Amino acid sequence: MVIRSITFLAVFLCICPHQIISQTGINTTAPRTTLEVAGDVEISSTIDIGTVNSLADGDTSTFLVQDTDNTIKTLDVSNPTGAALGYIQEYVIENMFQDFVQDFDTGIDATDYVLIAISANYNEELSLYNTDGQSDHYSLPYTATFISGGTWHIVANYPVARNADVSAIGEWTITTLIFSRDLSKQLGTVAVPMSGGSTATASFPVIN
Repeated sequence: MVIRSITFLAVFLCICPHQIISQTGINTTAPRTTLEVAGDVEISSTIDIGTVNSLADGDTSTFLVQDTDNTIKTLDVSNPTGAALGYIQEYVIENMFQDFVQDFDTGIDATDYVLIAISANYNEELSLYNTDGQSDHYSLPYTATFISGGTWHIVANYPVARNADVSAIGEWTITTLIFSRDLSKQLGTVAVPMSGGSTATASFPVIN
């Protein structure tokens, strides 16, 4: 009788697997997957993810990040008003003296963020000055970011050049990249002694 019962159970499991496979919910009566937990989950060891599906066109790009209290939060970079891994900000600086932007304070906190100028464009015709053979020379734009008073500042200028029309009102378009210091490693400063020469080699790479 016991043998027949076991045989019947084995046959039942083979013939009717859909009868025993179900969805389980914790704190929910309508689980949407094989296991759904509606609430906090604490994992003290490791977790293995067997399959990671690739993003398809139209899918929302969402990242998982660990907060300072060890909780996991989602970062939806497709949300235009939400947080992101990085930001691209364009500044249009106008009505300055000639082409000189000596100090523009962005107000961005240098403790929390990094600001990098990635492109710059000036819209007025320039002429060189205080240079012999001016027609044979040109000037490259100088754009940089620096920290002063705890915030990021921008400087922009064409060295040894100024507006060809001194009455013209110029305009700089400067594109910047902003990202959180939490998402980057700050490697510090590397001193490079040139010993009076023009070439040097690092004693070791900062990233290997």
